[in-house]
Amino acid sequence: MRGTDQRGMALLSVLVVILVLALLGGLVLYLAGQESQLSTVRYRAAQSLNIAEGGAWAARAALMALMNADPTDATVVDPSLDGTTMQSWWAGGNPGNQQPFKFLDYLITDNERLSVNAVAADDWVALRVNWSRPSARLKLEFLGKGSGTPPADPLALGSVPSNPLGEGGYRAVVVLVKRAVPDDSCAGGLPCFIHRTGPDQYQVHLEYRVVSDGQVDPQFRRRVTLRGNFNVVLGNTSFAQWALFTHVHLTPDDRDIWFTSRTSFDGPVHTNGEFRFAFFPKFGTPDAQTPCDPARIAATRLTSTSQYAWFNNGGSPRRLQANENVVGTTRVDAPVLPDCTPGNVSDDSDNPAAQFTRGFDADPSTPQIDPITVPPNSYNQKGISIGRDPADVSTVTNRQIRQAVPELPDNNSSVPSGVYVPVADANGNGRSDDGEALAGGIFVQGDLERLTLSACGPDQDGDGDPDLACYTFVHSTGQTVTVTVDRQNNRTTVTNSDWDPNTPGNQSGTRTFVGVPKGYQGPGYPNATLIYVEGNVGSSGDGLSGTVEEKEQVTIAASGRIDIVGHVRYERPPNVTDPLDNPLNVLGLYSASRDIRIRRTAPADLVLHAVLMAGQPGVNDGYRSVVFVENYDSIPCRGAVHLIGGLIEEYYGAFGTFDPTTGNCRSGYGRDFRWDRRMGRGFSPPYFPTTTIPALQAQELAGVKPQWREGSPP
Repeated sequence: MRGTDQRGMALLSVLVVILVLALLGGLVLYLAGQESQLSTVRYRAAQSLNIAEGGAWAARAALMALMNADPTDATVVDPSLDGTTMQSWWAGGNPGNQQPFKFLDYLITDNERLSVNAVAADDWVALRVNWSRPSARLKLEFLGKGSGTPPADPLALGSVPSNPLGEGGYRAVVVLVKRAVPDDSCAGGLPCFIHRTGPDQYQVHLEYRVVSDGQVDPQFRRRVTLRGNFNVVLGNTSFAQWALFTHVHLTPDDRDIWFTSRTSFDGPVHTNGEFRFAFFPKFGTPDAQTPCDPARIAATRLTSTSQYAWFNNGGSPRRLQANENVVGTTRVDAPVLPDCTPGNVSDDSDNPAAQFTRGFDADPSTPQIDPITVPPNSYNQKGISIGRDPADVSTVTNRQIRQAVPELPDNNSSVPSGVYVPVADANGNGRSDDGEALAGGIFVQGDLERLTLSACGPDQDGDGDPDLACYTFVHSTGQTVTVTVDRQNNRTTVTNSDWDPNTPGNQSGTRTFVGVPKGYQGPGYPNATLIYVEGNVGSSGDGLSGTVEEKEQVTIAASGRIDIVGHVRYERPPNVTDPLDNPLNVLGLYSASRDIRIRRTAPADLVLHAVLMAGQPGVNDGYRSVVFVENYDSIPCRGAVHLIGGLIEEYYGAFGTFDPTTGNCRSGYGRDFRWDRRMGRGFSPPYFPTTTIPALQAQELAGVKPQWREGSPP
């Protein structure tokens, strides 16, 4: 009996253990199920947050395309937008009457446009994101507008479509809010929304807010917001945007210019005349990587005002309304993209076609095809150099020049030859005194013998390079002036052999002033140096050379010829293969009515870092301005001119001569031109001549990280 009890107890113990194990197993399974469910919730929540963030960045990308921030050519401005219309939006700087959203109605993306119709009372505009639109780059649609504070939940303004992303989708709205910023162009000292920065040049200040809700299944929804400030620049485009521009595509003596298979341009090229193509010249951006991939070769713009082009046709030229010359089934001549074998021109006949547009019209609002020219209200560099407002394009008088220079009496007499640095004569003593403020840039009356640019002074920021910019002027009168610019401390030191040109040889010495020689001393171009020469730059076999300090943005304008005698380099040149490289230093050379000449004594393999412009396209002054090499057809071969920048000229200037059969040099220089890609982003030398083409440029949008915040969807 006792054994039976023991066996019963053992069986009961086993059953209890089994029960406990079963309960524990059930608990484990239950907890595992709960953990799995919790993991799913966490996963879905993370998914919805990631989708919301992806949607926010997609919405920001749509905004950048609309504003030409990235890509920089997605949107064009309706040519009917003129200075009078923009001036009405500016409203004399009165913030209560300004209309900062009106420009949205003039933007054309993929031949489509928004219809916003905002008024001065509107403080914000909401645009919904619709990625299902057939347009390749216009993904925004008007949603709403209003006054006062924008709604906390702009998605509730109306129907906002869901855009698929990953395993879910997102709904997003971009809200633009007008932003008041102080400026001299604002009325009554109040901050305003639109600033006038030049003749027919305006800057609109906006804030953007992106609200994006990401959703995975009905119950998982998260919200992300992005915020940032940016500016929209409206006005005419700069001539600096081209790698090559000709008003007439002939030499000054009317000889034909042929682009051959050995011609290659990486950057926008335009003529107001007619191109001539022999065989297969290349227009586009080669693949800089190794190994080369044809898919990475990009087209660049090639345009002509004429609807015709000339083709060599085996030595029997043809003028055609066509982009290529095909005889039978054989492609004989055509502008094409580069390929992966640049050294072999014999295999170029099957290269893809270049992006060639004939009949480019600078003003589609008129019945005829209009060329790209310098408008009458383009910048007056002479006036800006003595401190005048860039919006003032009237003729500069002798009295105005004299009023800007303390040493000169205020009268209408001609200005004595000399180098002048305008200064505000605070005490009225007729002398440029230490500590007084600069009142302009640098103005030169008469011919300069030499102008040398350099980086100089101490290393203030510890990068191993001098941090000051020096400009040394030697006038044909013998006067020597050195201008040392210290931007870090906002001061300029001038050493002048002759402060008073009325008494040559007297008043030499060094004086330090407050400010930098940026020309107009109001807002804009904080890194500018503006030099204007009423005469020639270069005489007695000398001329321009030197280095542009890394913080300097310089325009040298002259009424006469500009001679280049040596290398002209940037201290920090841009990487021509990197479209995002963005050093500060830039140089513009502009001869308004004569030539830019490379002297016959210039060194071999001349380096030029600058945008060069000779003449004023569309202005008939009786002179055919070019950029050319002196005695190009008789001096020995000098290698090539290595240019980073652009070349704008009325006619096509010669650099050298070549054997037409072998392509080998006979005399002068070859051309090794690299486009400065910063110019494609709206960057340009200060107060460089503008065109008749309206432009849109966004500042501080692309490349500037916005504020990120997670929100709570309602």
